[in-house]
Amino acid sequence: MCFRSFRTLHRLRYVKGTASNYGQLIGFILARFWCDSRPPVELSDEELTSLTPLLIKTGAGALGWWQIRDSVPSSHPSASELHQSYRFHTIQAAVRLDRIKRLFRHLRTADLDALLVKGWAVARLYPQPGLRPYIDLDLVLRPEDFPVWKELQAHLSDGDYLIDPHRGFDKLDDLSTDELYGRSKLVNVDDVQIRVLCDEDHLRVICLHMLRHGALRPLWLCDIAALLASRSEDFDWDRCLGKNRRRSDWIACSIGLAHQLLGVDVTGTPVERRARNLPKWLVPAILKQWEAPYPPWRYHEPMEIYLRKPMGLFRGLKNRWPNPIEATSSVNGPFNEWPRLPFQIGNCILRATKFIVDLSKTPAQ
Repeated sequence: MCFRSFRTLHRLRYVKGTASNYGQLIGFILARFWCDSRPPVELSDEELTSLTPLLIKTGAGALGWWQIRDSVPSSHPSASELHQSYRFHTIQAAVRLDRIKRLFRHLRTADLDALLVKGWAVARLYPQPGLRPYIDLDLVLRPEDFPVWKELQAHLSDGDYLIDPHRGFDKLDDLSTDELYGRSKLVNVDDVQIRVLCDEDHLRVICLHMLRHGALRPLWLCDIAALLASRSEDFDWDRCLGKNRRRSDWIACSIGLAHQLLGVDVTGTPVERRARNLPKWLVPAILKQWEAPYPPWRYHEPMEIYLRKPMGLFRGLKNRWPNPIEATSSVNGPFNEWPRLPFQIGNCILRATKFIVDLSKTPAQ
């Protein structure tokens, strides 16, 4: 897609202050961040001032500055704020990479072959290290290695590492741990080798993760764009899409969002037709979601609290109402033109059932 047509798609007549218009502006700012030839971003002072807090709250402040750095004077208050976000995340990226290298040295010493997913594994594909902030490290280990990992973890400094360990890939992908490990690759960082997923598997995992969590963050869609923009000529689409037709369509829809909102070129790919023809509710749903700051505010209080304070139950349920994307993926639904309400109700029933089951297993006080 040429940039002029992409810009025309985004630069619609905005109704001041609506969530979907703010979402469109966020997409417009972040579009084609991987491309050196991107024309300067043109925003009014009002638009930039309104969007800066949203970009920072969603973790996209550094990337926002990267996009406006040549078109907005550095003296502009919003540009200065976004530039400060970039400086901060650049320093954080250097600190965290140093910790990742130390962590993998510890893992090698303990004879643990762990695999790093998301976070740095995709941030390394961005034009600059500080453009993709991340906090925790998603570390995947083979189930049989978990006892050794627990012993090693006890000797790691809590202040140095914030690790989210995964016992295999059950929560990340449908393929077996052995299969994903067998297709993974080692990335050299100075004197350390860090194991990451192959590009095809990583793109699939990133797409499914974004959908399962309701596409809360613009950066998750940027991750998809970064993986697509950096893919090799021999990228194996059959491996990426897999054999499950519904999951394959989910992945195609995720790529379609990156195409329609960030300008990723899908010409000649197996997902081209689907990427250009998404369900009518999908783009508005993600644009509305981008209006909400991250992390999600709706899970601040556990549901157990309402057993003692039932007056807040209605508000708690309202806060937990899933968006259409999260609801559809949680019940393994199709991304079609059907209304999303049944899927949202289904999601609530599933979570309510789990809550009741978990509550029944809790020992009486």
